[in-house]
Amino acid sequence: MIKPTILRWGNLTPIRKVRRIIIHHPAAVRYSYLQIHNQHRNQGWSGAGYNYYLQKNHEFYELRGLNVGAHAANHNSDSLGVCVEGNYDREQMDETLFLKFVQEVKKLMNQHGLTANDVYRHSDVGQTSCPGRNFPWARFKQLIAQREEVKSIVHEPKQKEVMYVKAEDFQWSSGKEQFEAVINRHGNKNELDAYKAGKLTVSDALGVLSKGILAEPSQTVASTHKDAWEDLTKRGIFNGKNPNHPITRAQQATVIKRIEEGN
Repeated sequence: MIKPTILRWGNLTPIRKVRRIIIHHPAAVRYSYLQIHNQHRNQGWSGAGYNYYLQKNHEFYELRGLNVGAHAANHNSDSLGVCVEGNYDREQMDETLFLKFVQEVKKLMNQHGLTANDVYRHSDVGQTSCPGRNFPWARFKQLIAQREEVKSIVHEPKQKEVMYVKAEDFQWSSGKEQFEAVINRHGNKNELDAYKAGKLTVSDALGVLSKGILAEPSQTVASTHKDAWEDLTKRGIFNGKNPNHPITRAQQATVIKRIEEGN
């Protein structure tokens, strides 16, 4: 649960569209959200640069929320900076804190329609070790990719394995070249990197295919509709292109007008 805060802010700008989450630590073993806010205010910023902050008391605080943060230079406009208290270059993260962090990040992913491939470390986009060399990144990515709630992953002895589409040894019956063409055109950097590393989950692979289908509907006309499509194309009602694209009301009005004019 996100806990609101009452803080004084400078000018803030709403995020138009959240496209990714960037994970941080403050590099301090003990550092409250209020200390962060005051530090960043003293630096001349509008306030705490993170959007959300999980403290070691397990409270998950809203800082900038859905306003543009100041947490990763040149990567703030479309991202949420989510920070967990601690210095994970020096210490190991407590297990219960780690699982709480996984839960909160998964909630944000679901809220904004993101996948595990849309979640980055600060070090992925900047010259830093953040969120720390000891941050359990591989396990974190595995857990946020799971569809099950973290509670079931933790407490059930038998865990479902994450399925991966591996570039090297995935048992393709057919379609590998077609899939790679789709992911090269429509996959984001994280999806491409994950595929090349053999770490693209099946669910994310299906997401890539969905993006490809929406962007490039099939040009094949089913036999049931083929005669009508060809007839109306010859008559000039349709232009013969993109038979499986959706039609807008404006386009429908043009079609109706052509029919009424006897084309």
